[in-house]
Amino acid sequence: MNKWLSLGLLAMSVGALFPAQAGDPTRPPQFSPTPAQAEAPKARSLTLQQILVSGDKRSAVINDQLVREGDRVNGAQVVRITPDKVVVKIRQKLKTLSLIKRTKHSEKK
Repeated sequence: MNKWLSLGLLAMSVGALFPAQAGDPTRPPQFSPTPAQAEAPKARSLTLQQILVSGDKRSAVINDQLVREGDRVNGAQVVRITPDKVVVKIRQKLKTLSLIKRTKHSEKK
């Protein structure tokens, strides 16, 4: 009986030492799933934080990154910087970022 108990404890300790072997018995050794095809990076939302226009110098801070006209940030290209807005190009579409948030009252004319 001691022999069977010792053998059982030995088998459990070997299983604890090699947990990778305790998985799917039909999985080939050294198996690692292939990563999915690299997709185009998804542009996360752009947050305009600051605009600086001084003479001919124009810069802005978008997503904590200092950018100038022509720079790229998170997959978007900065097209134009004005004192109140920044125009970016994302996938051939223009999007306007503004420091002034639109409200229900600001859209009434």
